[in-house]
Amino acid sequence: MIKSDLRFKILFISTFPPVKCGIASFTQDLIHAITPELKGNIAINVCALDKNVNATPYKSPVSMTMNGHKLDSCIETANKINEDNTIDLVCIEHEFGLYGGENGSFILGFLTMLDKPFIIRFHTVLPLPDANRLKLVQSIGMLADKIIVMTANSARLLKEDYFIDAEKITIIPHGTHTISSISREKLKLTYQLQNNLVLTTFGLLSPNKGIEKGILAMKEISAAFPEAVYIVLGLTHPNLLQEEGEKYRNYLQQLIDDNNLQNNVRLVNEYVPTKMLMEYLALTDIYLFTSKDPNQAVSGTFLYAMSAGCAIISNSFVLAKEMLDDKTGIIIENGKEHELAENAIYLLQHKQTRIQMGHYAFMKTRDTVWKKVAIKHTELFEKILNRPFFTSATQKQLTN
Repeated sequence: MIKSDLRFKILFISTFPPVKCGIASFTQDLIHAITPELKGNIAINVCALDKNVNATPYKSPVSMTMNGHKLDSCIETANKINEDNTIDLVCIEHEFGLYGGENGSFILGFLTMLDKPFIIRFHTVLPLPDANRLKLVQSIGMLADKIIVMTANSARLLKEDYFIDAEKITIIPHGTHTISSISREKLKLTYQLQNNLVLTTFGLLSPNKGIEKGILAMKEISAAFPEAVYIVLGLTHPNLLQEEGEKYRNYLQQLIDDNNLQNNVRLVNEYVPTKMLMEYLALTDIYLFTSKDPNQAVSGTFLYAMSAGCAIISNSFVLAKEMLDDKTGIIIENGKEHELAENAIYLLQHKQTRIQMGHYAFMKTRDTVWKKVAIKHTELFEKILNRPFFTSATQKQLTN
């Protein structure tokens, strides 16, 4: 019998709750999914990225903090990690805005000082990089043991636009939650929407989400279906809130009032817990994805809607083009509220088409459930460290 060695530790570097942002939620969900697969043979801690490191009340598994916008903090944290003999592997969630310097170049100060093996996940991979971005990403690529991306397009860009060695790149999709087991009809009754056709968008609000296009589309949609309701779930993005308060949300509310859509559009100013979110998605008739950036590499909100079996109408962007086809959803050109309204009206008129589209979307996300994503991560950990952690995957191998 091989004994466990509880000394081993993996450190994630990321934003983390109670900070409210997409990457923080992603990392929390990922760690929650990975931990059972490790069977107690290795611990997971978090180094939380935070500009206000002394103001945020972090709890376990956060064991340290780093201000990525201060080079001194980056270097100090690298030295602290190096001195901790229990840390075997570092997993970094990367977004350019999480670090200071041009294009977030302070991360190089951290990585060049780090003497632990590390994996880095690029949440954003932009095409046609300028010289500075190219040099930065190539430098990160040379230092990393492995690079994780979440779409085939991101992997292609790293190889073709950034000239990263294909052997360093691995694709692991964004995870998705289990769909609510409660029927759409019962959920609509619970949320007092039993007499409504429900269109939904969720996520932290900012102008790049393009919510105004969904609101303007509701003028046509509500004329055809007065019982239609567009629910926009989510707080204003904390960075935007700090910069300009609720200016964007107030603009959206004014748009609702100016177009007499008070009965057809609801702005739900809440950070919705996962269980409630999945219930909202399960009762949704059509999910609208209106974000403006065609180069957005991935979207958890988009995948959650697919995994919940929603019929989806989406602006054209990278992940939509990978995941949607004639069966699984509808892609429109960005900013075309008439086209958005026209397609929504069609789906609301054709219930069977709408339900079938949601079913195909659900089936296409079966390989993205968090448990399967977690196993892919633990297999990667084992490969890098050349050490089995007795995950469900390795247990299966040992019994065969």
